[in-house]
Amino acid sequence: MRKTGENLADEKAPAIMIRNYHAGDAGYIVYRHSVLYEKEYGLEPIFEKYVMAGLLKYLENPTSGEIWVAESDGRIGGFIAIIGVDDKTAQLRWFLIEPEFRGIGLGHQLVSEAMQYCRKKKFEKVFLWTFKGLDAARHLYSNEGFVQTEEVPNDTWKKGLVEERWELSLAEPS
Repeated sequence: MRKTGENLADEKAPAIMIRNYHAGDAGYIVYRHSVLYEKEYGLEPIFEKYVMAGLLKYLENPTSGEIWVAESDGRIGGFIAIIGVDDKTAQLRWFLIEPEFRGIGLGHQLVSEAMQYCRKKKFEKVFLWTFKGLDAARHLYSNEGFVQTEEVPNDTWKKGLVEERWELSLAEPS
C-alpha cells in the first residue's frame, strides 16, 4: 500500500492510499460502475452484466492481472485494473474515479500505476475500450500516449453510444 496524497494537485487533498485488490472489491466495482454510469451517462442496467462478466472472468484467474483501489479514510475513491490478454498484450479495465475524488490527480496516479505494472510485466501493447463522452478519461489516456484506433457503435447499453478502442505500444523500437 502506498500513500499518494502528498503529490496530488490540491494541498488540502485527502491522503489517499493505493492498494491491491481485497475480497469484496469486485462487487463494489460492479456496483459503482452500474450506479455511476447510469446516473452520469444514462447507461442501461445491462451494463452491470457486462462489468460483472469481466470481473468474474478475472476472479477465475486472478494471476492474469492486477486491480488497484484508491482509498481515503476508509472510502474508496477509485479503481483501475490491468488484465493480461496474452503474453504480449494487456487490457486496461474498470477505471473509475468517484465524483468527490476528481480533479486532484487521482486518475493520473491510477493510470501511472497501471502502466508501471505493464512495463514491469513486459507487455508490448496495452489497449482499452471507452466511449465518447468520457472526456476526462480520454484526456488521461491521450496524455499517457494511447491513441484511438477504432470506433464501434454500440446500442446495447445506450442508444447512440459509440465505443472507442485506444492502444498504447510499449514495445522497444527495433
